[in-house]
Amino acid sequence: MPIRNKIFERLFYKLRTRNGAVFLKATTMREEFLPYQNTHYLLGLIADQSPGHPGNAWWFNFFNKPTPFLKGPAKGAILNDTAVVFAFIHKPRRGYYEAVFKLATNEPASLTEQELTGKFVNYLEEGIRQYPDMWLWSHRRWKWEWKPEYGEIIK
Repeated sequence: MPIRNKIFERLFYKLRTRNGAVFLKATTMREEFLPYQNTHYLLGLIADQSPGHPGNAWWFNFFNKPTPFLKGPAKGAILNDTAVVFAFIHKPRRGYYEAVFKLATNEPASLTEQELTGKFVNYLEEGIRQYPDMWLWSHRRWKWEWKPEYGEIIK
């Protein structure tokens, strides 16, 4: 997502693209991704944000509290039948970080969007329970309150 502060936007863009990575804005990702769809690629999505529109999200019990999760990542993986790998970063000791990867599925088209998102919710909750100090609680995952018009709470 674009950062409102233009100075920080430029700084983070420079940091994120300095090693040759292509930076796609979440707001125009579908259009910006088109030139790469028929090539070999690794698409990394950072799932640290709460949805902007809670009515257009899947609601899961996350740490026993109704929590909205974006629909787009699962929808894209299923549509493109792209293997899905989850990652969690932790710090084994000061100054050292380790990423733990887990294959969620090789065949996302065999799952529903809700099932794939549910796998992510379970993986994220498991990672946070194991390494609570690595979770950025400032992301305000629970800034939205569930309302019946949003649909059912899954799980």
